[in-house]
Amino acid sequence: MMNTASVTMTDDTLTQTSAETGLSSAEAQKRLQQFGPNKIEAKEKTWWQRLLARFWGPIPWMIEIAAILSASVQRWEDFTIIMIMLLVNAFVDFYQESKALSALEVLKKKLALKALVKRDGQWREIDAAELVPGDIIKLKIGNIVPADVSLIGGGDFLQLDQSALTGESLPVNKQTGEAAFANTVVKQGEMLAVVTATGLNTRFGKTVGLVAKAEMAERSHFKKMVIRVGDFLILLTAVVILIIVLLGISRNEPVVELLVFSLVLTISAIPVAMPAVLTVTMAIGAVALAKKQAIVSRLDAIEELAGVDIL
Repeated sequence: MMNTASVTMTDDTLTQTSAETGLSSAEAQKRLQQFGPNKIEAKEKTWWQRLLARFWGPIPWMIEIAAILSASVQRWEDFTIIMIMLLVNAFVDFYQESKALSALEVLKKKLALKALVKRDGQWREIDAAELVPGDIIKLKIGNIVPADVSLIGGGDFLQLDQSALTGESLPVNKQTGEAAFANTVVKQGEMLAVVTATGLNTRFGKTVGLVAKAEMAERSHFKKMVIRVGDFLILLTAVVILIIVLLGISRNEPVVELLVFSLVLTISAIPVAMPAVLTVTMAIGAVALAKKQAIVSRLDAIEELAGVDIL
């Protein structure tokens, strides 16, 4: 269970704000310049970067190698079919991701967080992105906590759903002096709180950073499976080619014919159709999920979710 002690990510003096007046607009603007907006910036790739990424990686490399080998032995029919497979695999995945990103962007705009904050002695509703350390905010039932805060009173307790951070199945009671973390949900109660950390300095922001690192370091089970199948077939082909070449040499077969035969065998061993078939299959699954109001941002995620034992 997460430690409920007050967590202060900034200088303690910044959180010594009067609950009666809150921060002045000038001081809030100064701190906004110092700490930046209270949001986690996502590095958005351009459409052409996302498209080119479909042609880079172990799975596209297998198909591209098969295309190059086909062209080298002038098997243009095979080359054409392989290129069609490569393009289908890339564009179906790109199209599905583009649709998902568009839908997510619309949702983000609709679900933009607001916060009730005291500035210049007056309560006002502002975008959560404009919160700064030291702001006095009011939390009540149904609110999503917009930043890491320390509860300072104004009520007996808050009941928070921390499952997004800790996985706890039941809400947790918080009292004056304890910390509440960004992106937890107020299930019951009403209290005042002072903002202690915003943006990437929040507990949620650090969790997002760890997830991003894990995504960069790890391949999905889907990609690992395709690569394992490809590796097995290529290794098996290499053994078969070695045997055929040795037998051919022992029988004084023309070396050129042996090389051409080896290239053709290599092309046939690369599973060029498998990625395209799997991508189209998962795209159909994404369409079925979309009908149930579920947005799939990565096709690989369908296979990943299918392998989950406990959610």
